[in-house]
Amino acid sequence: MIPGMKNIDYNKTADNVLEFLTNNLYYPRMYRIYTQANPEHLQSPSLSGMPKSNYGNSNEEKMTKYIEAKAIVDGVNQTYSKGSKELRVVLDNIFGNITTITAMEKLHFEKARYYQIKKRALNEFADVFEVQNLHCPDLHSYIK
Repeated sequence: MIPGMKNIDYNKTADNVLEFLTNNLYYPRMYRIYTQANPEHLQSPSLSGMPKSNYGNSNEEKMTKYIEAKAIVDGVNQTYSKGSKELRVVLDNIFGNITTITAMEKLHFEKARYYQIKKRALNEFADVFEVQNLHCPDLHSYIK
């Protein structure tokens, strides 16, 4: 072990990345928020003279959600564009753009080797994704 460096759990990191990219609570949700929200439709609050019972600024909260979602989506897009050919093919497969068979054919690997490459690509995603912007989380799992 290199002093000051944490040991990464290769298998759990790959699982974390797959969970982040496919679970509807994470990236798919951020993608929906980003594509469905339109910051141009947010209006400044208007004063009506009537008391309100809600606290906070809902437009501000919506804009914050939009900005965070955009940062995550941009981070995934940047990771895709900066990644290796293997990473791009694996992500195309995960996002449903190509089948697993097509991914294996593009990379010229049989099933067992493809799944090894997939784990390596998912770890590459974690490495590149976390440094794209401040909103991109660290998806690595560390050995204690």
